Amino acid sequence: MVRTNFDARKSIFVKRLIEEGIQRRVDFDIYDFLLAFNKSLSDYYTTSSCSGRIALAKATRLSYSKGSGLFKFITKWHRPVTYSEVANVINGISDDDVWLLVRAPIMHFIARDLNGALKILRIARETGFKHSGIYSVTRDGVVVEVQGEDRFEVPLVINGKLITDIDKLRDIIDIANETLMFGKFRLAHLIRLIETRLLGKELGDMPKTYFQESYREFRIKDASINELM
Repeated sequence: MVRTNFDARKSIFVKRLIEEGIQRRVDFDIYDFLLAFNKSLSDYYTTSSCSGRIALAKATRLSYSKGSGLFKFITKWHRPVTYSEVANVINGISDDDVWLLVRAPIMHFIARDLNGALKILRIARETGFKHSGIYSVTRDGVVVEVQGEDRFEVPLVINGKLITDIDKLRDIIDIANETLMFGKFRLAHLIRLIETRLLGKELGDMPKTYFQESYREFRIKDASINELM
């Protein structure tokens, strides 16, 4: 068997995925899928991927984020966050501007050829990843960037001062959590379709790409149940 640049690069990235998985540097909710995808399919591999995240960042304006020293992440979560977690971070800010950000899942698939890339792209579009597309085409493979549209950004602190009250901050955090979970639910749909169409797994129950109730409604219901217990 002739070893191509594609195969050599795949070997490097799969090795890196395993090493970073051991170090817990891969998002916990997509690691098993990434490992199975890379090991099972000879004509594909993945590079940098994120299952979606909530973050706090220092930035005067988000448009400055590409400038050196003008944007700095304070902390990141790849799961829903609590009011206390956010409050504990921003309470220590004295003279900066702090933004709460939600970023949608983003995954990079490398296909051996264009036909393989188009299969991934069709599944991405079908599951609501409308911002996806073919990023580059070279002799080493075709890069497909699968990116969601679920994002949210709002300033919380300006010049070291919280610009909203506690109740509104709680609402903002709930909206951020809901936005994150919409993206992750879409990601679950994407993964399920890839597993059935490319990995040959049984169809089973397919998740929907929307919630039956909003995250905020869930929180209200959960609080009511807890009061009765």
